[in-house]
Amino acid sequence: MSETATWSWQARDATGRLVRGTQTASDAAEVASRLRSEGWVVLAIERTIGAAVRSERAGILPHRRASSAAVASFVRQLSVMLDSGVPVVEAIEVVRGQTSDRRLAEDLVLVRDEVENGGNLSDAFARSPETFPPVAVGLVRAAEAVGDLPGMFERLADWLQREQRIRRQVRSALAYPAILAVVGSAITILLVAFVMPRFEAIYAQRSAELPPLTEGVLATGRFVTTGWRIWGPAVFAIIVTGMFARRTPVVRRVLERIRFDGPMLRAVIRPADLARVTRTLAVLLKAGVPLLDAITICRGLSPWSRWARFWDGIEERARNGDGISEGFDVGELVPGSGRAMITAGERSGRLPEVLERVADAADEDLDVAVKRVSVTLEPLAIIVLGGVIGVVAIALLLPVFKMSTIAG
Repeated sequence: MSETATWSWQARDATGRLVRGTQTASDAAEVASRLRSEGWVVLAIERTIGAAVRSERAGILPHRRASSAAVASFVRQLSVMLDSGVPVVEAIEVVRGQTSDRRLAEDLVLVRDEVENGGNLSDAFARSPETFPPVAVGLVRAAEAVGDLPGMFERLADWLQREQRIRRQVRSALAYPAILAVVGSAITILLVAFVMPRFEAIYAQRSAELPPLTEGVLATGRFVTTGWRIWGPAVFAIIVTGMFARRTPVVRRVLERIRFDGPMLRAVIRPADLARVTRTLAVLLKAGVPLLDAITICRGLSPWSRWARFWDGIEERARNGDGISEGFDVGELVPGSGRAMITAGERSGRLPEVLERVADAADEDLDVAVKRVSVTLEPLAIIVLGGVIGVVAIALLLPVFKMSTIAG
C-alpha cells in the first residue's frame, strides 16, 4: 500500500476564482482526479513538507505581491551568478540583499532556508505561488532533472520580460483614453459643481429667464454639491455590488463576451493571449517539461472559460496519444495562419520552434493593434469630452447672451 502525504493545490472554479487548499492522497494524480471530478480547473499540486513554511508565509503581508520586474531581475541575476559558479544559496542571498522589493526579499528568505535544508529549488518556488508562477516552477523542475539551472533561468528571465512587455502593451492601449476620460470628467464636475453656482447667483440677481439647457445643468450642479448623501451611498453600493457580482457565472459570461468579442478589446486581447499561450508552451516543451504538465501549467495563464475549453480539448488529444495541433481549432482563439503553422510544426517534429514563431507573429499583431486602437480612441475621447464640456459652456453663456440682447 502506497504511503499517503499531504498535498497543497491551486485551482479555479467555474467562475474563474482562484482557490487553494490541501488534501491527503498517495500521489498528485489522485488529488488532480478528485479536483477535476468536482469541476475544478487544476493549476498546481505540490507535496507539503511541513506546516511551518505555510504558517510563516501566511503572516507576511498576504495582500502584497512582488513586482514582476523585480522577479525578472532576480531570475536574470541568479542565472548569471549560477553560470559563474556561485552556489545557489549564496546567489539567492546576494540577490535578496540587493532587491528593493520587500515581498520578494521575504519570499527569498523562505526559498534560501528550504534549499539550505536540502529541499529542491523548484519546491521552494512552489511555496510562493504569488511570486513564482507555475511556469517558473515547471522550468526549474525540468532544469533540476537535466542539471542546467543557469540556462533555464536565462529562458525564464526572457519569458518573464516578454510577459511584462505584453502587459505594458495592453495597458498602454487603454491608458491614454482612460486618462482623458478621468481628466475630462474632473473638469466637467468642477464646472458643474463650483463654477455654475456662481453664475446662478448672477442670473438670480438679474432675474434672468433661463433656457431649459441651463436649468438642467444647474440642477445637475445642485445635485452634485448638495445631494451627496444620496449619490454617495449609491455609488458605493454600485461599486461593492459590482465587486461581488463579477464573480457570479452570469456576470462572468458577460465580461468574457465583452473581453473576447468587443470591437476594440478583441483586437488587442486576442493577439496578447495567443502570444502568451504559444510562447509559454514553447518554452516549457523546449525545456523538456512533459506535454501534459505543460498543458496544466498553460491552463493557469487565463481564468476564462473559453481558454479552459481550449485546453480541455488539447489535453484530451494528448492523453489519447493524438496530435494536439487539431485542438487549436477550438473557439477561434488561434487564427488560421497560426493553426497551419502549428500543424506543420507538429508533423515535422519542430513544434516548440514553430510555437515561438507563432508567438512572434502575435507580438507583431499586438503592436499593430495597440497603435490602431490608440489612433482610434484618442480623437474619439477628445471629441466626446470636448462635446460634454462644450455643452456646459453653452449652458453657461446662453443666459448671458440673452441678457445682453435684452439690454441692447
